Amino acid sequence: MTKQSEYRPAGEIKEQAKNTMAGRYGGAVMITLSYLIWIYLISYSGSIFSAMLAKLPFFGNISESITSDIIFTVISALIFSLLNIIAGMFQCGINLYYLNISTGRDAQPADLFAGFRGDPAKVFKVSAFIMFPTIITSVIFNIFAELYVLTHDQRFFILSWATLVPALAITLYMNLTYGMAYFLLLDFPKYPASRILSLTRKKITGHRMRLLLLDLRFIPMLLLCILSMGLGILWVYPILSESHALFFLNLMNPDHYVPIDERV
Repeated sequence: MTKQSEYRPAGEIKEQAKNTMAGRYGGAVMITLSYLIWIYLISYSGSIFSAMLAKLPFFGNISESITSDIIFTVISALIFSLLNIIAGMFQCGINLYYLNISTGRDAQPADLFAGFRGDPAKVFKVSAFIMFPTIITSVIFNIFAELYVLTHDQRFFILSWATLVPALAITLYMNLTYGMAYFLLLDFPKYPASRILSLTRKKITGHRMRLLLLDLRFIPMLLLCILSMGLGILWVYPILSESHALFFLNLMNPDHYVPIDERV
């Protein structure tokens, strides 16, 4: 039989992910629920920090209320950004769990904390790099939005939304270009963060559209999650995560091809 070497289309990867997850939803739902709880707790801690920050005498002693509000807005945005970077480190653990499923290895709930073991500083650097452009644009958006609330000047309203558009575009680009970096951290644990990011950019070149098409295929399922009051995410997220794991394996080794009808 002639060995085939090809990158799999988005539709086939999604179908393979659904087949792979059949009979494995029990553990997948539990780790997804655990992941969402941790993300919520991290986000909620940001609200607590912001509330504590607002009570500091420093803000009450500033004579200009606009200045005080803007400083508070910037610091709060930076606090939430730091917490989002930490939350992003959980992605490394999610990826390990689904890579283990994809390769037939034992997937454990403890996989979720893989990003905090070994060299967490390196995982933090990768997460910070991916989120940095979003953080900058988010801070700018929050400043303009706060100025609009304080002054009711329509120019600030327009500027805030004008900032939001490129922020979304930048976030999409960074996720498509460097999202696979968390997988590469697992494959090459001895590589420094800079090399991981460089290798990720090299590997994804020419495949961003394929990854985008894969993600777009989940939009109808995500819309159904909204109708189910969010409970559907416990079913959709495992398939999406498994799809990303299979996409990564195909990206790294397109020569390893197994016909769709021979997959479990």
